[in-house]
Amino acid sequence: MIKHRLEVQNVVNYYFCDVCHYCFEAESLPDRCPDCGKTEYKNHPAVRPATEKEIQDLLRARNEDWE
Repeated sequence: MIKHRLEVQNVVNYYFCDVCHYCFEAESLPDRCPDCGKTEYKNHPAVRPATEKEIQDLLRARNEDWE
């Protein structure tokens, strides 16, 4: 009998606040922005999954901070 070992990996997703434009990492979509605390923006949730461009901008800014 062969047993398979399952490893739990933390998946990190990127989210963006349309109110304050904060881009951040989290395991799951939060109900409010961790920076400004808003929950809604123009009758939609304030926080949404970040676009690829928003993620790249965040990662680029982080790299610049390390240089």
